[in-house]
Amino acid sequence: MESSHEFDYEICNSRIRPIADGLVKKYEELRHIDVDKILFVVNHKSAGSKKRIVLARTARVPEKWRDILFQLGACSYFYIVEFFGKTTSCLDENQMTALVYRELRRIGPEGQIITPDIHDWWQVLMGLGRHWFYPDSTCPNLLDDSVDWKKLMGTNYEPPRTAD
Repeated sequence: MESSHEFDYEICNSRIRPIADGLVKKYEELRHIDVDKILFVVNHKSAGSKKRIVLARTARVPEKWRDILFQLGACSYFYIVEFFGKTTSCLDENQMTALVYRELRRIGPEGQIITPDIHDWWQVLMGLGRHWFYPDSTCPNLLDDSVDWKKLMGTNYEPPRTAD
């Protein structure tokens, strides 16, 4: 299948960074994150997994690539958030904001990447509903002043966990 995009991977910092900045400013549990150190990329080539729907993946940028990017004039990126275009192209702005929030929660206070697990999904499901990322579903705008993650979760709220 031919990609309709010029490149298989597209840097989307200009679109996603303002969302991430807003989330970090609004949510206490994200305040340790320096959004300028995150490279946001859309992967148009892969869907992430053949066994399950994968919307995004967060990882540390390997030291070798940090050095190479820096030499090319880019700032020092320590993390990469990769969105899979085949599964995120139908997300509306609120759903994309929720996805960015979920991925930012994976960057721990000590800089570690917290492995996604059932606990993380349960938190998202309790706050946003089971079908939060479905094309016809509605999702609250987590950047709206009237929306608060703790309020969405109610008694089920738990702060992001730390790496084991």
